[in-house]
Amino acid sequence: MALSGAHRLSLRFERDRLTKTGKTVYGKFFTIVSADIPKDKDQNTPRFAIITSKKMAPLATDRNKIKRITSGILELLLSSLPPKDYLIIPKRQILTENNQAIKEDLKNIFPK
Repeated sequence: MALSGAHRLSLRFERDRLTKTGKTVYGKFFTIVSADIPKDKDQNTPRFAIITSKKMAPLATDRNKIKRITSGILELLLSSLPPKDYLIIPKRQILTENNQAIKEDLKNIFPK
């Protein structure tokens, strides 16, 4: 399942803000950059952007699969996350690992 529009973050306007002001956390399968939601936005839910590069996964089918796996797990964790903006950068190992290990890693590295 894909994340709903209320939980998506457009990188076109937000990427610079996230990389400059956000806090970076590293895990086995993910790198997460989190930043507070700007005051001018009236948002009470977490928003996510998932980035995959051609360098990490040359085939578009692999990049799309990584995004699908990540967004599916994020949907399960939505209720336990604080309202912030998150930039999710998955690693290639996601393709060979089982979903339970990926979910545990993602749950453990999210800022409390």
